[in-house]
Amino acid sequence: MIIFVTAISGSGRLDYIKRVQKLAGDKLEVRDIGSMMFEKSRQLGIEIPEGKILDLDPFALNYLRAAIFEELLKEKKEFESYSEKDKDLIISTHTCFRWKKHLVPGFNFYYLNQLNPDVYVTIIDNVHYIKARLESNPHWRGRLTLKDILIWRDEEVFISEMLAQYQQKPHYIIAYSEPPDVLYNIIYNVEKKKKRGEKPAIKAYLSYPITYVKSRDEFIKEKNEVKEKLRESGIIVFDPISVEEMDIIGAAEAAAREGKKEVVFEVEGKEFKIPLREIEDAKEDIVDQVVARDYKLINQSDIIIVYYPVTYLSAGVLSEINYGFTHNKEVYAIFPHSVSPFLKYYTTKIFKSVDELIEYFREREMI
Repeated sequence: MIIFVTAISGSGRLDYIKRVQKLAGDKLEVRDIGSMMFEKSRQLGIEIPEGKILDLDPFALNYLRAAIFEELLKEKKEFESYSEKDKDLIISTHTCFRWKKHLVPGFNFYYLNQLNPDVYVTIIDNVHYIKARLESNPHWRGRLTLKDILIWRDEEVFISEMLAQYQQKPHYIIAYSEPPDVLYNIIYNVEKKKKRGEKPAIKAYLSYPITYVKSRDEFIKEKNEVKEKLRESGIIVFDPISVEEMDIIGAAEAAAREGKKEVVFEVEGKEFKIPLREIEDAKEDIVDQVVARDYKLINQSDIIIVYYPVTYLSAGVLSEINYGFTHNKEVYAIFPHSVSPFLKYYTTKIFKSVDELIEYFREREMI
């Protein structure tokens, strides 16, 4: 199986892929297009500084990329089988670059069609985390605002999704903060099993009232326990809080009340600062992308599992339930309180606990 994994710079794509490879062992190989292009140029006696490759003449850049894809095509047959013993290949790359305020393509249609990947995956992360990593790189420092990064990330997801649709292949969005088991299980317990005609693992979107859950430590703990029990039962869980960009908006509002002009936060042990004006400029994009992204996560899931530990109404959860229900998804709720007629109407079945839900799934051989 060939898996085409995309992401914008600063998303931690290659780091995440290597963690998946560590889980898979020798049965999974990785080819990083960027690294291979630099290595090929050195073999040709041409030293290209990392910060200059996107400034190359488009013809030269396309030629260099084509040389790499020619090499990949030569070894394609080694990864075309779907049996358990055969090796699989992850190709790590971009679909586009946002460089000097314009888009630079990161692939060639001819070679992508020849390669014909089985699965497309896009790795994403919090926009302010991406910003911090880019600012740590001298080649990217000062080039992109939060808003630029949000636009670029959305373009990367969109192009990857369109390529997958064009080739009639599945596309997944996976957050960098998710454990590597998520992509591993998608490859080996979903997509490869489908290719062999076997029953795949269930993919579930975990819906819950994020604002209320985050406000109480006991709710966060319970939510994580629910998620882990579901994963231990063999269900692949997509957690919307794996991308937490609303936090930077809240931090900016708090900083403004205190008369500060920037937000200070930590990423991977380093401290970074972002001006309030930059966050304010990106605020609307962040809010809108939260909703759009969660709906995409629902689309790539088989079912929705609702964890609802409170009696308050949550507009987000109700919207997700309605969206899933009207988009052919079974909706299962964990709700220990008295059931509202509206909740009952838009759900397949309601349970008092996660253990009860898992037992129900086992009885029906869903897991």
